[in-house]
Amino acid sequence: MITVEKLHKTIKKRKILSDVSFTVAQGECIGLLGPNGAGKTTLIKCMTGVLQYEQGDITFHSKPIAQHKQHIGYLSQHTDFKPWMSCGESLRFFGKLSGLDAAFLNDAIPAVLEEIGLKDKEGYKVEQLSGGMKQRLGIAQAILHKPLLLILDEPVSALDPIGRNEMKKLIARLKKHTTIIISTHILDDASEFCDRYLVIKDGTIIGNIDSHLQHADRRQVLVKTAEIPPACFTWADTGVALIESLSPTAFLLTGTEQLDLKNLVNDLTAKELDIMSIEFYEKGIEEVFLEMVSDT
Repeated sequence: MITVEKLHKTIKKRKILSDVSFTVAQGECIGLLGPNGAGKTTLIKCMTGVLQYEQGDITFHSKPIAQHKQHIGYLSQHTDFKPWMSCGESLRFFGKLSGLDAAFLNDAIPAVLEEIGLKDKEGYKVEQLSGGMKQRLGIAQAILHKPLLLILDEPVSALDPIGRNEMKKLIARLKKHTTIIISTHILDDASEFCDRYLVIKDGTIIGNIDSHLQHADRRQVLVKTAEIPPACFTWADTGVALIESLSPTAFLLTGTEQLDLKNLVNDLTAKELDIMSIEFYEKGIEEVFLEMVSDT
């Protein structure tokens, strides 16, 4: 659906994006992850036509994306609704700026407010809305024209836990019928609705987190015990080279080669260790992300 190829962008003689390439298939929900200043927002602005770029190509269904602006919905980090306008007035204002006619807006505004959970708020002033409601109104503005592609720039970063939960539920509903790209640095939230993730650092795509998450590392085992092991307990003769205590009753065991769970259970049981659970250790998205963007 979307192809970004060898994209370069410089602002005030500073290279912001360098040789950025990736693809997004129709129906995917892609997480664009990266630390602050990595180039996420600049990349999004290039994709939406807000910024021009010096080199590279961005295509939408094999044609220049500039020819398909009417099919793109965009929610920026900071919505620009006027506090004295009502929700309905705000959507009508932005809809007319986008070239939507009055007849279309008369039908679309009530429908989109219902879709985002603001069905009874059409007459409410923007200043009366909570932070979560304002973000949902921002999404309403972005999907008012029924886009094929929805781009969200940090949609949950400024919200409290309740607002974040509401936004996550909304995004989960939208992804059923819209291709979505979400820029975020809140990894726990992204893991709930993204199908895969691209990591950008210093203006360059440095990899896909999914390739690191596919398989558990069979050299590492997570063991949880029923109680704190006695002071006399030793991990010797279990084939484990390194033991990391995650809590008084949780231990990450690392072997020099792949560990065998059955043998390990037998060895620990023989040492009279009461095991609650044992499994191969799988890295979480946050751990993988930190490893990828670390300078060490």
